[in-house]
Amino acid sequence: MTVAQMSEWFWGPSAARLPGKDFVEAVQASHLRVYDGRGRERKISILSIASEFSFMGDGMWQLFLQSLQNITFAHRDGRQDHLAAHLVATVMTLPNGTADSCTRVSQPYGARCVPITCPMFTHENYGYKSPPFYALSFAKIQTILDALTLNFDVFFLDGDQVFFRNPLPYFMARPDVDVMVSGECQRRDDTIPLDRFPRVANNIGVLYFRARPMVARAVVNWMAWLVNLAQWSRPSLDQSTFGAAMEWMSTDLGTKVLSLSMLLGETFSQWCMGPCGCNTTRLPMGQRGQSPGRGPDGMCPVATVRQWVSFHVPCDGDMNQKARTMRELLAMYQRLVGPVHSLSAPMATAT
Repeated sequence: MTVAQMSEWFWGPSAARLPGKDFVEAVQASHLRVYDGRGRERKISILSIASEFSFMGDGMWQLFLQSLQNITFAHRDGRQDHLAAHLVATVMTLPNGTADSCTRVSQPYGARCVPITCPMFTHENYGYKSPPFYALSFAKIQTILDALTLNFDVFFLDGDQVFFRNPLPYFMARPDVDVMVSGECQRRDDTIPLDRFPRVANNIGVLYFRARPMVARAVVNWMAWLVNLAQWSRPSLDQSTFGAAMEWMSTDLGTKVLSLSMLLGETFSQWCMGPCGCNTTRLPMGQRGQSPGRGPDGMCPVATVRQWVSFHVPCDGDMNQKARTMRELLAMYQRLVGPVHSLSAPMATAT
């Protein structure tokens, strides 16, 4: 099967294929209702995607869910809850496959799993720019689009990261931004709605989409662009096309119709920046920062660690190495700052 043929698995004769009934039911059952900074109710779907290979090895997926389970909150009626219980993971599997392997490891954390199928989604690890790796791009965009068109905000996160604070109050404090994405280390302001992302690389391991018709339109265009590139024998990836796909609309329409922002690198850190994430202290706006070095004890500076909401490790070897780094980061945070979630801002739930 070519990448062009594979793209038809996600895109029908004239449009993206519709969500499956199990996905619709999972998202409707798991979504969160919270208030943003303007007092508007937001219905949020927390989403991730995983291959069958993700559930093997040294427990990377479980660490990811465990960190979300540590982010607890209370509903208005006093019920205690946590973020992992609101996650829906689409599991890339073969036609007629199931999400059973995901469900077995995820159920103890309250997360839900549903299959997303394609003949390329075998149980092996997907090599970079292999046909299944291209298929992953379509599956990720379809997962996001399916929830957006059900009228939910989408908080999408890759599974090779850990959370230290509740990220939702951070997004709710930026109520007028439609699309938010993590990005490289640079001094910037992520509270201002923009029509272009800053001129540094974004990383779609952390994404937030506001439930608006024009946002859904932008995501449809993003997917259609990938389909066209595949049909023209010039396949590309979701990461490579995301920024231009969003800006293609936002620059024409303006920020009142579609607005963008790149999350602070100090807050949503990633291993690609360096082993301590990002530092932009005393830098002028727009200048690139760098990762502070670790001390003789192997620890990052306390002031840096205290800023972390999450730490993503996409540039850190295989799945087992990522799991080791995620454990190390969690242990470092607990040693230098205190319990995970102890610095979370309050979240105003609507239920």
